[in-house]
Amino acid sequence: MRWRINDFIFCEKQQTLSSKQDTQQLEPMVVELLAYFCRNTNQIISRAQLIEAVWQGRMITDNAVNKVVTKLRKSFDDDAQKPRFIATFPKKGYKFIAHVSQIIDGSSNLDENQRNFISKKPNIAFYLSLLLIPLIVIIGAVMSWQLIKTPQTMTHVKALTRDPGRESRPQISPNGKYLAYVEVRDKKMHQWIKSLADETVIEINHGDAQSVWVDSVSWNSDGSQIVYLVATHNKSCQYFMRSFDEVPTGISIGQPKLIHNCPAGSYGKIAFTHDDNRLIYTESDGPNTPFSLFEMNLTTGSKRRLNQPELFLGGNSQFDLHPTKNKLLISSPDKQQWEGFYSLDLDTDNLILLFKQDAFICCGIWDHTGKRVVLMGEHPAYQLVSYNLQGHDRRIIYTGSEQLRVPERHINGKDYMFSVVHVNQDSHYFDFNSNDQTVIANTSVDDRMASFAHHDSQVTYIGLSSGNEEIWLTDIEGNKRKKLTSFNDSRHYIELLWSYNGDYLLGLTLNEIHLINSKTGQSQVLKIPQVEIRGVSWKNNNIISYSVMTVNGWTLNYYDIHSHKVVSNNEKWTFIRYAENPDDILSLDKNGNLFLGSNQTKVLDTELLDVAFMNGRTFNLKKQGSKWAWQIRVDGKYQLMLKENQSILAKSILDSDSFHFDLSVNGLLFHTNDNMNADIYQTLSQ
Repeated sequence: MRWRINDFIFCEKQQTLSSKQDTQQLEPMVVELLAYFCRNTNQIISRAQLIEAVWQGRMITDNAVNKVVTKLRKSFDDDAQKPRFIATFPKKGYKFIAHVSQIIDGSSNLDENQRNFISKKPNIAFYLSLLLIPLIVIIGAVMSWQLIKTPQTMTHVKALTRDPGRESRPQISPNGKYLAYVEVRDKKMHQWIKSLADETVIEINHGDAQSVWVDSVSWNSDGSQIVYLVATHNKSCQYFMRSFDEVPTGISIGQPKLIHNCPAGSYGKIAFTHDDNRLIYTESDGPNTPFSLFEMNLTTGSKRRLNQPELFLGGNSQFDLHPTKNKLLISSPDKQQWEGFYSLDLDTDNLILLFKQDAFICCGIWDHTGKRVVLMGEHPAYQLVSYNLQGHDRRIIYTGSEQLRVPERHINGKDYMFSVVHVNQDSHYFDFNSNDQTVIANTSVDDRMASFAHHDSQVTYIGLSSGNEEIWLTDIEGNKRKKLTSFNDSRHYIELLWSYNGDYLLGLTLNEIHLINSKTGQSQVLKIPQVEIRGVSWKNNNIISYSVMTVNGWTLNYYDIHSHKVVSNNEKWTFIRYAENPDDILSLDKNGNLFLGSNQTKVLDTELLDVAFMNGRTFNLKKQGSKWAWQIRVDGKYQLMLKENQSILAKSILDSDSFHFDLSVNGLLFHTNDNMNADIYQTLSQ
């Protein structure tokens, strides 16, 4: 349906808002809100009504409603103080005050002058049409050829789930009637199977959901069996099989049958092949170890490790079965952290590298023909794209305005499913003296990785409000916000560090270190081979330290930012977190011992020795003056721990939603998610 709203044209199907100047692609929730306003103009609508009608009763905050309204206002360039479109009535709600009329296709949509012209000048219109017919035929032929050459982008989608939590991992049953998926809600993981006809759901339950990790099911060829993962944190990992059947009262799921015990701490994936007796699954040796691919034969009970790419980072956890052949598409990072896409023939064990991409992307799947690979676009991913098997001929399948996650093929043979993630991370400052928390960055999109500058009053963070990851500057009151960079690309930073004199920032990506001028925002890539890099730190204003994996384990290196010379330290240290104050330097040796200060005095505090020094690629343990801080993961949240000095025990001071935090003598920077959820969507091909 299309609507005329003052000087704008709103198309629900295409999810666009057009003016004479441009056409905007709207987010799905903005589309639904605007469509509701168009049908309910000039009446005050409460937030409760909006939550019921637009959000379909999901548990969300008033702030979440406000933010979608704000996005809609921005689309119209509407001033809340002098509204032309959306008027706010305090404590009552909103009123859509613009002039709205439905556009009906055909001559009934023409204005009076146009209709009069056609009725009074039939001959002219007739002869003009004769002259235009050949031209129209030619144009149509050219356009048709062009559409065949470059398929149109699917711009229309529909939601398959609207649950309150974060839904992901969609799998449609072979008969197309049921959707299996996983939902995270209230710190619990739920495994659902939903009827697409009447929306009834049934949960596959395995005990205390608070301590269980589950993955979505895989269906066998006729939908009579399902397999799936159930794991508990560092205690158990198991794959189960159940029968699945339609009965007059709904669906019936049989009792779980254990088919494989994987190592504790492993969280893998399992799927049927085209032969119902053969299953593919992944497992690791335990926490923080890479995944390998295996095949299981249900008839013989035998298991074998498949031929697969060499293991780096998370290893080979992501795979997809070809739509018609016994072939896997494996997504696997290499030593350079390039994402490689490999084809494995399950019958011959022949492994072929199709192509690689140096980008922050994940999880390729075969397209419906098996002749192309479908991926999310580069970070932040707003597109589904496909490539031929050589990594060329890039085509856009779908473009949206919110971030997408791992795609899956729909059973209908033409569409794709994916999660649309509504993430809004805010940055906060916690003052040690007053115990007050101040929001320093809270746009309607991600504001993350806040870090103290060379003096406590200035802060840098990564913001997505411009559509790409850019570096912003602000202060601990959240004032004087300024965008420093204009990257306009898909780079993805996982760490930001200021030099002590404030001249530069270091930005760590998956396989590179960028040096960013704090005055101009210009960046350069340091001349380091593309490998996995951890523990980046400024040793002084000219030299940085970082660690890479060698045959001797994690090894410390030094890089001069002016001469570009690299010096390797293979003697003792795996990681060193340098600091401007030498007394705050923390060092970890190859035996896992922790040392303090430039004199490297061994730390004997048993509480500190139990702390994980690194969190993935970044430092988790930090020291400033007498204070120590670190995070621990509890029930899906990070708890920030503060130890005032070594003579007293640490205490939990607040919860965070991000692995990243920063410490100064006066306070902490941390992050929270405001109304983080995700829904599963399906493309609607034309």
